Formats: sequence, structure tokens, C-alpha cells
Amino acid sequence: MILGSWKTATIAASGTLSGAVALGRDYEFLEVILPTITSAVISVNVSDTSGGTYQALVHTSPTAVGHFVPGTTAGTGGLTALYRLGGFQHVKLLSGATQAAERAFTIRGMNPE
Repeated sequence: MILGSWKTATIAASGTLSGAVALGRDYEFLEVILPTITSAVISVNVSDTSGGTYQALVHTSPTAVGHFVPGTTAGTGGLTALYRLGGFQHVKLLSGATQAAERAFTIRGMNPE
């Protein structure tokens, strides 16, 4: 398994979208460690370039549960989610609800060998 280095994606207080994070190379999967958050669904936006337009990452498989982490309640944490990136390296995290405080998510890319 090829594991990228850990990086931080931060959503500002009263915000819903993190800044852009460059993972350093293309990855098949994105691992996200969620901090304590205001109850929300977290999804991933991707771009093919660092300064490009970011778009929602959506799975097209009819059997896929979707591209969302199940909603988490306020005061929770200790949840790790795995997203299939499909070869992107530029990502942003999107919260389905405004965060009450700054939230720092720990993320990294990973590829099977």
C-alpha cells in the first residue's frame, strides 16, 4: 500500500468549505479523520489542477451508498472515513452545515499496490 503524508483540511468557524489541499500526487482513495464537528454530512470536492474549479465527487455505481460520511452529531469525533478519489490529488472538504468553530480534519491519500 502506498500512503501519502498526513495533511490538514480546515473548515473555518461559520464556514462549510475547507481550503484546497494538494495531496502531492494522484491517489485512488482519501482517508479522512473527522474531529468533533457540528452535526453535518461531510463530502469531498475535487479538481484536476491546484487552481482549478472544484466539483463534488460523486460515485456513479448504482450500488454505491454515496460519497457522504453518515451524518455525525455535535460533540462526536473519532470517526474515520474512506472516499474513492479515482485519481485526483486536489481536494476540499465540504460540510453540509455551518461549523460552530474552526474544524481541522486530518487527511491523506492512499493507493493499493
